[in-house]
Amino acid sequence: MEETASVRYGRMLEAADIGGYAGVRMFAEAQWLLESGEWKTVGPGFEDPSAFVRSIPLAGFSVPPEVRRAYEQVAASNGATQRAIAESVGVSQPTVQRDLADDSDESEPESDTSSDLQEQQEMILPSDSDESEPESEPEPPKPKHAPVMLTLYTHENEPVGYPQPQGKATFNETSGDGISWAEWSWNPVTGCLHGCTYCYAREIATSTRFEKSFPAGFTPLLHTERMDAPANTKIPAAHRDDPAWRRVFVCSMADLYGRWVPDEWIKQVHESMLASPQWEYLLLTKFPARYVGLDLPPNAWVGTSVDEQKRVRIAENAFRKIDGVKVKWLSLEPLREPLEFADLTMFDWVVIGAQTETRQPDGIVPAFTPPFEWVARLAVQALDAGCAVHLKPNLISHPGMEWLNQYPPT
Repeated sequence: MEETASVRYGRMLEAADIGGYAGVRMFAEAQWLLESGEWKTVGPGFEDPSAFVRSIPLAGFSVPPEVRRAYEQVAASNGATQRAIAESVGVSQPTVQRDLADDSDESEPESDTSSDLQEQQEMILPSDSDESEPESEPEPPKPKHAPVMLTLYTHENEPVGYPQPQGKATFNETSGDGISWAEWSWNPVTGCLHGCTYCYAREIATSTRFEKSFPAGFTPLLHTERMDAPANTKIPAAHRDDPAWRRVFVCSMADLYGRWVPDEWIKQVHESMLASPQWEYLLLTKFPARYVGLDLPPNAWVGTSVDEQKRVRIAENAFRKIDGVKVKWLSLEPLREPLEFADLTMFDWVVIGAQTETRQPDGIVPAFTPPFEWVARLAVQALDAGCAVHLKPNLISHPGMEWLNQYPPT
């Protein structure tokens, strides 16, 4: 049965509490409501598109810039003012104006709505000469220049066209609970071949809404145009004393150390990290043996992801051979089965999380709430081994975990 507009609107507001990739779904539902015109039928009854857009709490979500710009385009084309869009997504109005100018595919200038005209009039001081001046002929629209295309290459050396970015490469901010341990993400490589059924990154990369941002889908792709991001990114003055703003999650949309990744790709990324030692780079892979022997940045947080018991021994063996880095960490997210480690003393930090729902190309993969005792047993073992422990927010809610609810026999 097709979902009603009210159901979609309710799901959109519910998604506001979910971190990480759920922000992408939030933007997608808002776009659907705008494009379909069903925004008029939901909520308290919005008087115009700007009022509807202002009701959507998107500012706290960290999504790829391309996702935000796609939403801005849809909102603007359906009559929302730039001011309302800026308030909704949490950026300045000049940023929205620049995004719309950069991303527009139309050759004609954007038509003004009455509310747009009102905002423009508020910015113009009237003069006595305005009424006496004859109306000038409207200027013909300036032709839209085709974007400069870069040629990127997949792991199999297949060429892929990609629009050259307008500005310098920088990190993406990661506000929200999805990446709760770093304030930035950086994706010089995208795509992965692990085939994990629950992968949030594949959900984003294979979505038809974001195909312009991921022209190769989830096929591994090297983004050479992003290599200068560590040198170009500046910490906002208000956060210079916050250590979290020095941490960047590298390849949140890939596994940089997958078996399929060419050595040259890893070399380029490592050279970029080593050239900008002011950052703490958080690395994560399901192939930790590939770390061994590499020139790892001394300020790196080197991590491995374990979601199955068969990966436990691989992780333990590899991390006994790794040293000379800032932090060695273990990610147990999603925790999908009870895991047993012989030893955790080779790790400094253990992160535990649940499995959130994703929409994969072949259907919805439901959330999974690990039982409390799985989490508690691992947390106690990690603390006894001298590790710091971080429980992801998704263990508290969305989806949470199964708390003990036992009663004695009567």
